Parts: sequence; C-alpha cells; structure tokens
Amino acid sequence: MKKILLSVFVALISLSVSAQHFGVKAGVNIASFYGSDADGSKNITGINVGALYEMPLSGGFYFQPELLLSMKGASASESGVEMKIKPYYIDVPLKLMYKFRFDAGNLTLAAGPYVGLGVFGKMSGESQGVTASADLFTKVGDATEPLMKRFDAGIASTVAFELPKGLFFSMDSNMGLVKVVNDGDLKNSVVSFGVGYKF
Repeated sequence: MKKILLSVFVALISLSVSAQHFGVKAGVNIASFYGSDADGSKNITGINVGALYEMPLSGGFYFQPELLLSMKGASASESGVEMKIKPYYIDVPLKLMYKFRFDAGNLTLAAGPYVGLGVFGKMSGESQGVTASADLFTKVGDATEPLMKRFDAGIASTVAFELPKGLFFSMDSNMGLVKVVNDGDLKNSVVSFGVGYKF
C-alpha cells in the first residue's frame, strides 16, 4: 500500500512539474502618454525583453507572472523643439490566462495588474541642429525633484497564439493608472507586438 501511495505521489509531482513552463519573450513597444496634460504627445517606438513563468490552475486557467525590461514614454514637438522621452522600467505583470485549444495551437487571453519601477531614462530635445538631454529619474540642476516618478502601475492584457513546439506570438497592452511625472497629469500607455518561446 505504501509503495502504491508513493508511486501515485511521485506521478502527481512529475505531472505538476511538467505542466509548468518557463519562457522568454521580446518585442517592439509603441508607447505614448495619456492624461489631461498629454496634448501633443506622439507615439514613440521602443523595445521590451524578459521572462515569464506559467503555472496551471484548473479548467484551462493559468497564472502567468512576468519580469520585463520595457521602454515607455512619448515624443512631442513644441515651438520648433523635437522632444523624446524614453524611460525604461522593470515591469512585473501578474496575469490570469485562459487557453483555447486548437489542433494548430493555443489561443490565449490574459489580463491582470502590473507594477513597474523606473530604472533609467533620458529626455532629449533638438532645435535647429542643437541637441540637449537630461536624466528622467534624477534631479537636474536646481530642480527640487526629478522630472518623472519611478513608480508605475496599471492593467496589463495579452492576446497570444502558441504553436505546439513552444513558439508564440503576442500582442500586449499596458494601461497605466498612476501619474508618472512630478508636475502634471501624464500616464503611460503601451501596445507591444512580440515573439517568445516556452520551454
């Protein structure tokens, strides 16, 4: 009897471990700001790269946390000055995912909150061939505070298609819910298109 229970236990552990997946992903971000002070903000293109973990729950549902380095920000043009704001964040989305299974692969839908920490970034401007730049998360000159706050949080969602061998293609959306500048109402908005692989 003990041998049978031990065999069943080992089988369950093996099944549980095999059902979990680690993965990597990378993609292109199309980022901008929104909010009451976002007039004139334009899209800016950046990158994201990171890792994910997939844990099965029940009935086709999965828990998928991710760890990503992601460029956000925006571009703008004002009074002949072309400006680019490029903050880089470490984002941690925590998503609940559901898989629709087909012969060709799995269609997945996922959503959940994310938190982000600004790690580095610059604002650059150009006018009549003259360029200048400043750090986003550190005080510049006589300023009493940095231009941008380090904390970001919001809602993340994903639509993806997984091929049987582990390769997947995804479209992600991150909608920030907190103001990310110290003087004004600007929130992050990002749409990304990516590719990844689950082991």
